[in-house]
Amino acid sequence: MTTKTIEEIGNAIFESRELGPNQLDISSKNINHWIRERIVPFVPVEQSPDINKLVDVISDNDNKKNKKAKWIRLNLAQAVWVSIVSELIGFKVSIENLEKLAYKVWQEPREQKYADRVFEYNIKNNPHNLPKQEIDKLKSHLRNELLMEHYFRTIINPFTDAVKSAFYRNGIPHNFLFVPETNDYMFHDGNLDLILDLKSIYLQKPMLSIPLVPILSKILLHEFDNRKIKDLKYLFNVERQIRDIVVFKRPKIVEIAFEKRDIKPLVITEQHKSREQLAKYILTNKIMKGSKLLIDIRSNDNYKITLIKKE
Repeated sequence: MTTKTIEEIGNAIFESRELGPNQLDISSKNINHWIRERIVPFVPVEQSPDINKLVDVISDNDNKKNKKAKWIRLNLAQAVWVSIVSELIGFKVSIENLEKLAYKVWQEPREQKYADRVFEYNIKNNPHNLPKQEIDKLKSHLRNELLMEHYFRTIINPFTDAVKSAFYRNGIPHNFLFVPETNDYMFHDGNLDLILDLKSIYLQKPMLSIPLVPILSKILLHEFDNRKIKDLKYLFNVERQIRDIVVFKRPKIVEIAFEKRDIKPLVITEQHKSREQLAKYILTNKIMKGSKLLIDIRSNDNYKITLIKKE
């Protein structure tokens, strides 16, 4: 792994996206309200030229000075965040509490220079076995205060780390846990530490648990199904081949069978629901490098794909 790869992973969830609020079952009116209330407190684009604007603004037709949002487009991290906000509002979490939570999620790590600590850890411990010139590049980034402040401290925080981990299938966090009384939050990955630690605030106070797989699956489906996006960097080669058949060849039926006969075949049709199942499968089942596909083109251009997963 190189620093270029690390940066690509970091940048991937902040690339220009085609995710609109309606695709998340959220109205633009609500998101505009959350922006005004600082619940969606993303750094203004003028502070980070590498991050796309959240809202495109145009003048009113009557040439008044007032401006209004023409459309809202979200990247992956923003889409996950507003989906979580929508769920919390459904549980009657107050606007005041959500503003405090947004500050804790987005601004505190920036002020505490969380990204700097991530760089320092990688420089000191080199967990990815980077060559010396790559380590030197990380050191150069770390010394560049302008770059750190206006870019890396924006895209690197515990929240975006969890989202990146989920989309790269390094580990799927099961739930977003939130304690309204204290505004504490965490991503729970299913380990027993939380249960065994009886002193944990998550066992002492009422908390809300937002399952993340449905949110991530919905977002992945829209990315997966968007023909304008030719390459999804977080997909592995075999997953790209499956996407190429399902999305670009548009057969009426694709049957995905598995080498292990105890796994029920996945049948993908033109219907939205079955394609969502495929997105969920890709998200929750890391298809290892070295896995293979056997592709059988049948009548009417339908496909049978046999997936031989490398364990």
